[in-house]
Amino acid sequence: MSTEARASRIIIGRVLRGESLQVAFRRLVAEHDLRAAWVTAIGAFEQIELTEYNQIERRYEEAHRFERCELLSMQGNLSLRDGEPFWHLHATVSLRENGRDLTYGGHVSDGIVFALEFRIECFDEIELRRAKDDATGLQLWEDPDTGGEGGGPAEAESGPSGVSWAMAAEVSARAEPVAEVPKPVRGDWIEHAKFGLCKIEGLTGDSVCIIKLPNGTRKKIKLDAMLVFAPREDGERKIFPVKPKRKQ
Repeated sequence: MSTEARASRIIIGRVLRGESLQVAFRRLVAEHDLRAAWVTAIGAFEQIELTEYNQIERRYEEAHRFERCELLSMQGNLSLRDGEPFWHLHATVSLRENGRDLTYGGHVSDGIVFALEFRIECFDEIELRRAKDDATGLQLWEDPDTGGEGGGPAEAESGPSGVSWAMAAEVSARAEPVAEVPKPVRGDWIEHAKFGLCKIEGLTGDSVCIIKLPNGTRKKIKLDAMLVFAPREDGERKIFPVKPKRKQ
């Protein structure tokens, strides 16, 4: 089960010392009108609570609290659970205990931030909903083909913007390369499925495109190996969605 989404914008920032991680992230939902998103972060916590899911008993274990720890990695996503925005976060942290460096990981219940820098990749054109999954006992993303309703074809549910899983999949299925698409030039932008929204900083005669990624790094890609779709206007930016060609 899957659908296709294109990253429409990237949000970067930091959470201030002493803030609750969950409170800060819920505030970001309102400030930036987030619908569906993926987040990564690094930093440190004054304290953090981690838990894990007991697959046999189908319940989360009692959370463990770790204090004054480094955040080695945090990943998670934003979707709807019971109609409300819900951040699902996992983290790996390290700390020193009795002269030894130890590493722990798990599902994040909450934490008090010491320092946290984050990057949020937003998917504004789709809506992800969580529902009870009988196979695992977890609240997982609904099947885009059934709307989570036990096997039959589902009618298209839509959220506040009128966009649903089924509608997003249908639009993606209809998207075909345009025969005479204007070619991107230096200063234009490309929307890459893997790298996100990138600015074109240079083009060579052999179709090599030099792009600047959202994290500031630069990369070379071959436009000849891409399907280049018709551009859209975003203010003064001309954005070309691109997609790798299927290998024969």
